[in-house]
Amino acid sequence: MLTSSFSTLHWWTAAVLSGAALAAAAQFLATTTKGRLLAALLPLVGAVTVILNSAARGHGGETPLALFTATALGLSLCRVVFSKYLRRQRELVRAGKPMERATGGQTALFLLTFAVIVLTLAILL
Repeated sequence: MLTSSFSTLHWWTAAVLSGAALAAAAQFLATTTKGRLLAALLPLVGAVTVILNSAARGHGGETPLALFTATALGLSLCRVVFSKYLRRQRELVRAGKPMERATGGQTALFLLTFAVIVLTLAILL
C-alpha cells in the first residue's frame, strides 16, 4: 500500500486535494453560475455523505477519509477518461441543444470504469 505510513494529517490533505480535483472536474460540465456553484459543492456533499455513512456503520479514524479520497479521485479520473464524450455534451448544451441521452452500454461502461478505478485506488491506497 502506498499510504501505509499516512498519518491522519496526510489523509486529510489527500481528501482535500482529491475534493479539489473533483470540484475542478465537475466545473467542466457547468454552464451556468448556479451549475458552477453546485459543482463546487459536490465534494462537500460527498464528504458529508461518506462521513455520516461511515459513522452509522461504526467506521472511524482514517477510513472515511480514505473512502472519500478514492471516490473523489475515481470520479475525477472518469472525467479524464470520458473527456471526449463529456466535451461533446457540453458543446451541445452551449449551443442550446439538449444533451444526448446515455445509452445503457455507455452507462454500464462508465460504472465499470468507475468501479475499476476506485478498486485500483483502494488497493494502492
